Amino acid sequence: MANKVYVNPETPIVFAPATATVSNVTFEVDALANGAGYQSAQHDLGTAPRSRMFAWRAFTQCQLTPVVGNIIRVYLKTSDGTYADNDDGTGDLAVSAENKLKNLKYIGAIIVDEAAANIPFVASGLVSITSRYVQVVFWNASGATLTTDVNEHGFILQAIPDEIQ
Repeated sequence: MANKVYVNPETPIVFAPATATVSNVTFEVDALANGAGYQSAQHDLGTAPRSRMFAWRAFTQCQLTPVVGNIIRVYLKTSDGTYADNDDGTGDLAVSAENKLKNLKYIGAIIVDEAAANIPFVASGLVSITSRYVQVVFWNASGATLTTDVNEHGFILQAIPDEIQ
């Protein structure tokens, strides 16, 4: 008899401000200006065997009216503990320049689908992560500043290992 391969989602890792309702990794992306970027603190995925596949979900809101079709670009910054994908450090802080995104892993975008303030914009996808350390980076190209409410912005990363039965 053939085996079945199921997806067995693990506990989500939430990248959000420390004061947010739920936060595992600090990511203070609230009030991010248009044309600017921000990276989370570094998260250690550990040395134990784990899935390489992760589901991700990114969400945000704009203070003023953004431009439909504009985006918030989403990247992963990885490291082996010695060499990171750029030299902006491992802390929760502003990206020093747009050029610092060039060596990061672009995983997708949150696309503005409504020209209105205070509307949730959400995107999701899958990504393969083989590095031990990971950070999330948003680059705001929406045409508007993000809201100041810490619970309106974040990133969720969830390991989705296959399980054979």
